[in-house]
Amino acid sequence: MINIDYLGCHSQFTSILAQWHQDEWSKINPGLTTSKRIDLYNSYKSEAAIPSCLIAISDDKLAGSASLVISDMDTHDHLTPWLASVYVHENFRSQGIASQLIQRIIENAHQCGAKILYLFTADQSSFYMKRGWNKLETTEYHGELVDIMYYDLNSI
Repeated sequence: MINIDYLGCHSQFTSILAQWHQDEWSKINPGLTTSKRIDLYNSYKSEAAIPSCLIAISDDKLAGSASLVISDMDTHDHLTPWLASVYVHENFRSQGIASQLIQRIIENAHQCGAKILYLFTADQSSFYMKRGWNKLETTEYHGELVDIMYYDLNSI
């Protein structure tokens, strides 16, 4: 059984999650250290708000995360809000956890009054397209080719 809840309600997982995210995305976000990530995550709300972070918990173990943030690309600050930090630990993959986290973020963004939700990905475009996301553009970001995608929240 997977429980989806706000990271702020389970602060014991903050440093673990910050390290996972650092390991996964330090190349594309080199200025964000593990320590800065911890500080950032501690500032997130524990409710449907921007910014916030949802985590997946399985048998009292951290399984994954997804965040709702104001901006996720410093080159595209005009786009807001963003689905960010979608990550499922390798021990919990292929169980639908990412889809559950993404759906909850979509619902939270809609509840916050957003009309469109954005994300960027280097290698998961087809995963998101199967879930109703559309490609906005392909661009280079911090030396990596990424797709910027959007989800029309007016459709829910």
